[in-house]
Amino acid sequence: MQSRRNFLKTSLLTATLPLSAESLSGTDELPHWPQPNLKALFPEIIKIESVELLKTQGELMLVVRANGLLGITQCNDRMQHLTSLLKGLVLPHFVGKDARDLPQLVDNAYRLNSNYKYAGMPLWNSIGSVEIAVWDVLGKLLQQPVYQLLGKQVRNEYSVYISDFNREGDPEKIANQLLEKLTITGAIGVKIKVGGRMVNTPENAAQTRKYIPLLRKILGNEIIIYADANGSYTPHEGIEAGKLLEDNGVAIFEEPCNFEDEEGMKIVTKALSKIVLAGGEQDSNLYRFRRLARENVYDLLQPDMYYNGGILRALQVAEIAKKYGAVGIAPHTPKADPLIAPFWQVAALIPNLYGLQEFVYNPNEKKPNWHSDIRLTNGKMSIPNRAGLGIDYDPSIWQSAEKIV
Repeated sequence: MQSRRNFLKTSLLTATLPLSAESLSGTDELPHWPQPNLKALFPEIIKIESVELLKTQGELMLVVRANGLLGITQCNDRMQHLTSLLKGLVLPHFVGKDARDLPQLVDNAYRLNSNYKYAGMPLWNSIGSVEIAVWDVLGKLLQQPVYQLLGKQVRNEYSVYISDFNREGDPEKIANQLLEKLTITGAIGVKIKVGGRMVNTPENAAQTRKYIPLLRKILGNEIIIYADANGSYTPHEGIEAGKLLEDNGVAIFEEPCNFEDEEGMKIVTKALSKIVLAGGEQDSNLYRFRRLARENVYDLLQPDMYYNGGILRALQVAEIAKKYGAVGIAPHTPKADPLIAPFWQVAALIPNLYGLQEFVYNPNEKKPNWHSDIRLTNGKMSIPNRAGLGIDYDPSIWQSAEKIV
């Protein structure tokens, strides 16, 4: 927000200055998170013996074997559609390689064999899942959390908001259900949906106009509210919805316009001055993240931990946000299952983690007993100090696992 308030002042100043050599040559390098010296931490080669995609407990799990240990990440729902890409393009760049070369292995999986021609969420989601699992095994080898391998811990907990995905139904009933969830969890914020998800019918618009003031009335003025449009609006509609949100004290407005419509988003961002505009969940291009921050498309960047290619690339987006004036980042992680684990590592490290972080709470959902518990305490999530990604699994789940790749 500060960068936007200073935009005109900065523009007038820079207009009077000559272009720098960096600007003229186009060599504005992407900032990087300081890379760990893995070969200093691990003097001996760590051969990645295998990488498998397994199905167990109804979930797809990416499992890396190295030095007698398993590195594990649960996979998101996209992976079921990406298995041929994972097998044919990504795994050959990791299997049999030295895990200490992980940053280079990630780059190779993008760059070599013309893999870059497939660049986008499908490729980076596949690479990121492997990267995350390799970090898990590296942390376990040192008996340290992954974040201790990557930098200095700046927090050991964070406050959350409770996500709600309802776009239809009785607004009063939805609002009261959210109030109940806040009371049970101790959370101090919510994120709700507005618009119709990439569409805004008259019924969607009427629902939003009714819901927002009613939600504020039922939750009270102390509860923090975020709103996600999932690209529902034209720029004009986005401004109209944004002003309604501003009038009701909503703090963050996520993806008002189609995520590919940067010019439309800039129009909305420029028109709204009391609310933080957020986006980036769909993006997997670091140069685009730089552009989104530098050109004030969004105030807040939201890389997905998997879509964007894993832990190191999320840390790099945090550095991009810092350099180019975004208020910070809030990585997309809308889960209360093992998919949250790589987010913990990033949240432990970055100073510019912004606002409340997402948590999905369903009081009627049975807690799984095949992995360590993931729970809130007084509206806060503690970052585990367990080795690797911080999730322990019941070893028996691998006995009945089905090999997918």
